[in-house]
Amino acid sequence: MSSTAVGIIANPAAGKDVRRLVSEATVVTAPEKVALLRRALVGIGAAGVDTVLYLRDAMHLVDRALQGFSPARRPDFAAMPLDLPLRGSPEDTRRAARALREAGVAALFVLGGDGTSRLVAQEIGDLPLLALSTGTNNAFPHWAEATAAGLAVGVAARGLVPQALTRRKRISFERQGLPPDWGLVDAVVLRESYRGTTAVWTPDDVAEIVVTQAVPGSVGWSAVIAAQAPLSVSQAAGARALCHPDAEQRTIAAIAPGLVLEIGVTRLERLALGEPVQVGPGPLTVALDGEPAARLASGERAVLRVLGDGPTVIEIGPALAAAAAKGAFLLPARD
Repeated sequence: MSSTAVGIIANPAAGKDVRRLVSEATVVTAPEKVALLRRALVGIGAAGVDTVLYLRDAMHLVDRALQGFSPARRPDFAAMPLDLPLRGSPEDTRRAARALREAGVAALFVLGGDGTSRLVAQEIGDLPLLALSTGTNNAFPHWAEATAAGLAVGVAARGLVPQALTRRKRISFERQGLPPDWGLVDAVVLRESYRGTTAVWTPDDVAEIVVTQAVPGSVGWSAVIAAQAPLSVSQAAGARALCHPDAEQRTIAAIAPGLVLEIGVTRLERLALGEPVQVGPGPLTVALDGEPAARLASGERAVLRVLGDGPTVIEIGPALAAAAAKGAFLLPARD
């Protein structure tokens, strides 16, 4: 595979969980996702990438984006879908991420939310990633114009901006006898009363929250901690909040777009990287990045840890600034 190949995964189902029914979140339609992808492809091509390899999703989002170009405006790269049958499950995203890594792409562009980003990040090792937001709660993906995001992915794929790649944190979830799982932004421990199968949004169900970041302005469970003790993505630490519906201290936080809820917080604390947080005994449910990941049976225990070895992320502004400083966007002078 070309050393300037970019891989693309676009999740057509991103942003369709239960929070859409209880909040004012924007629904990013398939045509809007196609338009986002088309703008990103313009940026990727303009940055000098010569190959794009992509997951052919169930709604053919990337295919439709490519077909929408007139011959005169089509970016100058070869575009090829993965030879990967779809199964209609999150495993499609995992398999595509593994396939793109094994194909040797130099950078990966993802269209989706926190859940999509998490699945991809678990499979790609050190491969540089740029995720653009189209989900419901998006503390991890970028909110940015897709054209600029495409340019940033392109210059990163060409190896021009290593200084604009940052290592993010992650949350490890470990249970005895089972492979570890992990999230990117938050782990939420839910009381036995929780019976949901989709995204978590009811505050009285929450027993504790562990986060890698708590950035003011972000939406989701990390906003509970950001309201009292902000934590940046670059700080070498995590944070934890213990919660109870009868707590004297109440905090308001934006749990989803247009949804600000009260939650009782009994204690806040910083966590050192690698510090174990004991969870249990069950019955409890643990959600990672807003989606239930595991249920602990009666008496079962688990451990959460914030670690510093998460995915390598392409930072859009620094990438474009570094590329500009190297003259990457300058054309030869006209005669």
